[in-house]
Amino acid sequence: MSEKPTRPRDARVEALRLFAIAGIAVFHTFQPWFSAATGGTWAAGAGTLCALGCVNLLGAFGNNVFFLISGLFLVPTAARASSRKDFWRDQARRTLRRAAVIGATVALYGACALAVSAWALPLPGVSLHETGWLLGGLEFIWVYLVVVALSPVIGWVWARLRHPRAVVWALVAATFAVNAYIAFFSPGDEVRGLLEWRKLMSALTYLVAFLAGGALADARPAHPGRALAAVALAGVALEGGAALAGDLRLLEALSFKSTSLLSFALAALCVLVARGGAGGGAAAGGTHAEGRAAGLVLALTPSILGFYVMQSLFHGVWRPIADAACNAGAALGDVGLLLLGGAVSLAILAVALLLDYLVRIPLLRALHLA
Repeated sequence: MSEKPTRPRDARVEALRLFAIAGIAVFHTFQPWFSAATGGTWAAGAGTLCALGCVNLLGAFGNNVFFLISGLFLVPTAARASSRKDFWRDQARRTLRRAAVIGATVALYGACALAVSAWALPLPGVSLHETGWLLGGLEFIWVYLVVVALSPVIGWVWARLRHPRAVVWALVAATFAVNAYIAFFSPGDEVRGLLEWRKLMSALTYLVAFLAGGALADARPAHPGRALAAVALAGVALEGGAALAGDLRLLEALSFKSTSLLSFALAALCVLVARGGAGGGAAAGGTHAEGRAAGLVLALTPSILGFYVMQSLFHGVWRPIADAACNAGAALGDVGLLLLGGAVSLAILAVALLLDYLVRIPLLRALHLA
């Protein structure tokens, strides 16, 4: 997600955002294939099952990254400012600005989707007579908006707790204990209503990730990279073991929807690694090539929000392209499926980010929102 920065953005943290959105793009492309494999309608080999299981972790991983990074900056900032006399007025102004960016983004791409559906290519469910495409279809965006809107209250309470980090980690433990119960024992129906309790646990998980980001703000572990490598290897081993055993239910449970502990742990450790190597500037201490790469990262990350909205609203445009690429790759074998499907996912992401950079970002600047 993006908002007007109050300090120089850290290129390493922003690069993690780009990696996260790339993971989400790949996850969405292969989601039907993973469902077919774990549902028993497609007999994938053990290696392919393992690869798809790892890819399926990327969806919740990416979403957790966004909430963790937002909490990393917003929670301590609000907590430090909570003793000021103008705290609530200032926070209300900041929150309204963030909400305006999200609202303008949804309005822009919603209008574009309606126009495309009416005059070019019918988009399933996109019309003035339906609301699902704006509500359920963009549920992650609305959860993000609610959580960010709560950040002043969270910061105010945070500053008045004796041990806020202990409270947060207790909430993390309790949340993922319930998530484990859902994933392994009570997954429920495939289609969930917006107020179904398992659906609400997904939203709660993201709120907890936001709080965890605040708890990580001052964390400086000695070797976060080693911990990240260990958890990543453990995740691959678990996915590989389930694939070799042919345990489709375990494969599904390991990355169940947005409640995966593995995804959360990987996201939190990635944030620590990125934050630990903070240089503060786009090219701080780096070579000219590194500076240019950092500049490109900083230019593209504000378009992540635009891509997220576009991907949901224009599902009927990119999905057939991704499916055609996967089917063409599958004709060459499982490796072809993974390589071609992944490449097309990243190409779709690149095109969407570029379009957003050329269209929405200038519009936000014109509205003094960027």
